[in-house]
Amino acid sequence: MNCKVMNKNSGLGLLEIVAGIAIILVLSALAFPRIGRYWQLYALDSATQMLSSNLEVARYSAISRKYNAVAQFYVGASSYEIFEDKNGNGARDSGERSLGSYSLPRQVLFSGASLLGPPANPSSSVTDPITFGSDRLTFNPAGKVNSGLGTIYLQNSAGDAAALSFNMASRLKIYRWSKTAQTWK
Repeated sequence: MNCKVMNKNSGLGLLEIVAGIAIILVLSALAFPRIGRYWQLYALDSATQMLSSNLEVARYSAISRKYNAVAQFYVGASSYEIFEDKNGNGARDSGERSLGSYSLPRQVLFSGASLLGPPANPSSSVTDPITFGSDRLTFNPAGKVNSGLGTIYLQNSAGDAAALSFNMASRLKIYRWSKTAQTWK
């Protein structure tokens, strides 16, 4: 015959539970700022990589389809759209294919506040986060940027920043802002 005897003290006491919760709260308080900082950097890096990839898709679409491809930026809405521009007027008309509409993550904006630019040779404060005319970047059928040089500045709520810059050969380069050195890397 198997009989199990129950011990009166088999559970946790109130004091043990309170102590466990207190330890968890202290560890959370120490870790939360680091986790929040990680998410801010992650959002900026994610937005930068997504924008870079989408611009490359626009470039390759322009080359393969033999039409201009336009990236139109909406600074106030923190969004942009990419479309084919068959007639070259810079606007999306009926019959022109959309390549996508995108929004930046909530913590990331098109902004150049407190930054120096352009990233390759910083000489003055950034006043416009999209330096392409009419906040529009156009790739021609050869894959070149029609408007020449230009930069797109992204910034998160902690002041971290990235810049996507096109040179005369229409090569894209990504820069990161060093807050401590106050320069681009």
